[in-house]
Amino acid sequence: MTILAAYQRATHGLDVKTIETSGTIDGGGLSGDFHSWRSGDRERDDESLGPRTETTLRLGDRIWVRNSNGNVHELTGVLRRRALTEEFIESDAFAKAPDHVHFAKFGAVGDRRTWNVEVNADGGEPETLWIDVQSGLPLRTEYIDGDGPTYVDLSDWRDVGGMEVAFRSVTTDGEHDYDTVQQTASVVLGRPIDAKVFAPLVGRRLLADGVQTVPLLDDGTRIACAVQIAGRTYAFLIDSGSGNVVVDSRVAQAAGIGEQGALEVRGAVRAGGMHVGVLPRLTIGAAALEDLVPATIDLGSAAGRTRVDGILGYPFFAESVVQLDFAHHVMRFGPPGSLKPPGDRIELDTDREIPEAVFRIDGSVDAPFIVDTGNSGELLLYAPFIEAHPALARDVGTTASSYVGIGGADRTYSTRLGAFRLGSTTISGQAADVIVAKNGAFADRIDAGNVGLGLLRRFVVTFDFANHAMYLARAN
Repeated sequence: MTILAAYQRATHGLDVKTIETSGTIDGGGLSGDFHSWRSGDRERDDESLGPRTETTLRLGDRIWVRNSNGNVHELTGVLRRRALTEEFIESDAFAKAPDHVHFAKFGAVGDRRTWNVEVNADGGEPETLWIDVQSGLPLRTEYIDGDGPTYVDLSDWRDVGGMEVAFRSVTTDGEHDYDTVQQTASVVLGRPIDAKVFAPLVGRRLLADGVQTVPLLDDGTRIACAVQIAGRTYAFLIDSGSGNVVVDSRVAQAAGIGEQGALEVRGAVRAGGMHVGVLPRLTIGAAALEDLVPATIDLGSAAGRTRVDGILGYPFFAESVVQLDFAHHVMRFGPPGSLKPPGDRIELDTDREIPEAVFRIDGSVDAPFIVDTGNSGELLLYAPFIEAHPALARDVGTTASSYVGIGGADRTYSTRLGAFRLGSTTISGQAADVIVAKNGAFADRIDAGNVGLGLLRRFVVTFDFANHAMYLARAN
């Protein structure tokens, strides 16, 4: 293939045994650095951006991530598939596998004309490589992330030991105020790397003496529980669909949590106003989470009828097994393995630090859904999924409504599915709202929609993120 030959001539790909790179990262009003090591099929990437950190460790085909809150999980779903394709490209293996590459179209980056080729590794997720027609160097990579494409623009190409390396990359989703710029300062080829660099990642655990039982604060549209921060009690929404612990700005100020950065939040629309901070300890009953790096934002009334003080999201679920017993108005939780869950076991993908499960629609379509205890509705369907499966959204309701989330409201219309299956439970005539938005959290192109609290209330629900599972038992 002419394009791949031009790419190989331009990049001078070498069979390098080890490579170590380091440099700086800036974005969202924060600064930090990165350090990466690669030795054969082992790779580690450390990144920091203000108080936010992330470590990715790859050993062969297995990949683990440790986030800012010290939670470690193995990738098993969409991010693993994406990582396989990224490795396929970065190792230059794709250039020798034309059956995994196809020409999509011509494009342009600035005034440079490009060949846009779609690349997909075995078991991977497709990614588009934009290759300069004149130089043969890649100028951009593109992949789907949430409600649209994310681009990584590559520049400042330099010769390092006979191999071309891009020293600058800019990651953007189109909202340029929140772009992340990575500038390489050092590239070292062929130097031995200490095996300790690739040691297994160790995560934090919930500090708890066995199983805890706390009351659910339930107003009929949402669930919350009492937490303690700096000696004061607050009400935090229990939200499996949130990728972090979130602290309301007024609570952060009262607790002395300094707010840093100016970050993007994807709610009903993309918006600003989010920051990060450092929280030494958050207590729930007699248990505690320590050394958190929460997001901070003015929650306003977006979380429900009454203002809440914060959100218990992914770090809580990642460090615990969490059981929600709506009929008895309690939440039971403890370290992983401390509860024996009842009901059907359903596999979860937690790659994006939210629980995603595959459910069946109308007996024929299997599709991934976010399992979201922070959404008060029963079932949401996203426009990209309905556009791909228009026959599923029959019997459209005549009245339109609005779904309110962080950042504003989205227009919806009502529909009714023939059947919706979760584990061994089939619900006939399940009502759903179709969100017509083209961007924002409710226009996700990876998931079909969102299973909310209104539907989950029919079950005792147990989340076991450590084992990539949830359990549904019909409520008595």
